[in-house]
Amino acid sequence: MWSVVRFAMRWRPARSVAMVAALAIGCGDPAARVRLVALGGPACRPMSANQVRVTSYGPSGEHTVALGLDEVVAIGSFAADTEQIGVEVLIGGGEIGAEGKSAPLAFGALADGAAIPVLMAPPDGFCELPAMTEARAQPVVAPAGDGALVVGGMGPSGPLSTAEYYDPTTASFVPVDVPPGLADPQGFTGTALATLPDGRVALIGGPQRVFVVFDPRVRRFVTDPTVIGPWAFHAAIATGDQEVLVAGGCMTAPPCAGPPQMPRAVRYELPHLTAPELSAMLPPALRIGARLFDLGEQGDGRRHWLLAGGTGTAGGAARFALDDPAAEVVPGGHAQTAALDGGAVLSVFGDDAAPPPGDGSASVFAPDAAAARTIAGAPARQGVRLIALEDGRVVGFGGAAMEVVTYDPTRDAWSSRRAMSSDQTGVLTAPSLVRLTDGTVLVVGGAVSARAWLYRPSLVGPASGSVTVVPVSDTGRGVLTASDPQTVTRVAGQLPAWLLTTPADAAMARALVGGPRIATGSVSAFARVLSGGVALIAQQTAPGHALVAELAPGSPPRLVRLAGGDAHELCAGTDAVAFDPATPVTLRLAVTARDARLSIGEREVLACSIAAGERGAWGIASLGAGARLAVDSVTVAR
Repeated sequence: MWSVVRFAMRWRPARSVAMVAALAIGCGDPAARVRLVALGGPACRPMSANQVRVTSYGPSGEHTVALGLDEVVAIGSFAADTEQIGVEVLIGGGEIGAEGKSAPLAFGALADGAAIPVLMAPPDGFCELPAMTEARAQPVVAPAGDGALVVGGMGPSGPLSTAEYYDPTTASFVPVDVPPGLADPQGFTGTALATLPDGRVALIGGPQRVFVVFDPRVRRFVTDPTVIGPWAFHAAIATGDQEVLVAGGCMTAPPCAGPPQMPRAVRYELPHLTAPELSAMLPPALRIGARLFDLGEQGDGRRHWLLAGGTGTAGGAARFALDDPAAEVVPGGHAQTAALDGGAVLSVFGDDAAPPPGDGSASVFAPDAAAARTIAGAPARQGVRLIALEDGRVVGFGGAAMEVVTYDPTRDAWSSRRAMSSDQTGVLTAPSLVRLTDGTVLVVGGAVSARAWLYRPSLVGPASGSVTVVPVSDTGRGVLTASDPQTVTRVAGQLPAWLLTTPADAAMARALVGGPRIATGSVSAFARVLSGGVALIAQQTAPGHALVAELAPGSPPRLVRLAGGDAHELCAGTDAVAFDPATPVTLRLAVTARDARLSIGEREVLACSIAAGERGAWGIASLGAGARLAVDSVTVAR
């Protein structure tokens, strides 16, 4: 078992870790110290460990130091703007036996002696946590600060009116007092949770018919319950700092066996809960257990939402803006859903009540497509629940055992593996999942049990410094997701193997790299422009909000800011560009807080001053109706 790794930090210029260590020893004042606390049980700490690698992630890039297991070392070479810290424990042969990542942090502001908790787990594996405070099946869960709120569920004697909080600083659960008067024979059956931007969580509806807010900073419900009317098995999502959108479900108390359904989406403002605003009229099909997705600002300058999944999916999904009189019906879709990069939504599997062996049909709702796009089918499963990962993939857990089902949008392919044996977990059916701020996934409630696990996916995430995607490769950590899967053609065993084609009625077809969400950095691509043009994408927060470098043949290159439904040209080059379809080209867009530079090979073709932008996704696009682009690799770097 390996020991806690301790670090000595000193904020002064340094040329190397060794130099900082010498300075810390030689100075009269003691060095500040930050302890990196490894969490997780013995199974998550490899016995044959021989080295630790610690990586800092931040605007200045990634910085890695290698340590002995009990080494105390100065890390003054880590920048004060470090946003997150990753840890890898190496075992024999240089393989990674366990890894973890801190929650986002302000490294330069840490106090002397501060502890940074890092949950260690086997790569792409699980660690069992200390038990929940109560045994519960299928509770309602939501991110709450760096942890998670767990509410209700089915206990050994029936529905529960209790709640608890997963505390990531100790990797344990603590009970949460529920406001008096919320105890109900049906527990919190049919309740929905919505995480607000500041980490608080709104609890809405259910048998209690209330709206109440939980604050993870004090670990209690901090508002008086406000009766808002009948909502059950509905979807809820924050639309602003003080706003929650609610849609779907039914107006009857659980079990919500039939009509009437809630006919409209409704927006609640926390200061005015008794006077909600009506939003779009929804399609008439009864929809139980659906989810709401924020599609972001679209090309029309308006922010759109998608209600999809759950039962009643034969009626398709509902897409709308808050001020729409009625939602647009998008045909297709399945019961389980998860967000993809670029505003798309993955949809797969049939209802849990469907006859075995279940339905593995899958599709994707592209941000503005008229119908769901059919994609590669998943393994036929029942009782699986999905969640999006920080690196762009989607995983599903549940079924007869702790099986992991993974969708990779780069290859449009599914894989499955048995992560833990059934004697370790028991049967897990429809477990409750939540992704935490360190990128791990909390798994609870797949049976009436107090057991809980954390799943550790790759360390690639918003703070990553550099990610490369090679679409023709089955290996590597990078993921490239097309906003619309219909725009990608894959030809196995030959080149071009990953073709991006713009539809005849569109301006471009985009593909975004999973992981980094940065305001400054670069995107580089090695590709062949077979017809039309090519664009490099930066700072995309939604389809209608991005920085785009356009290279259209026969025209000078230009840099465009998409915002508010308009394309604002920031600057343009002087010479027209041309591409040879038979010759690959290297393209690069580099953005700082002050300027942007675009290059083709070694030649800079555009440089201009720009205002600082927002953090967002980066990627590549075919440019112009009918344009065709063969993508060999894409790299995003700070």
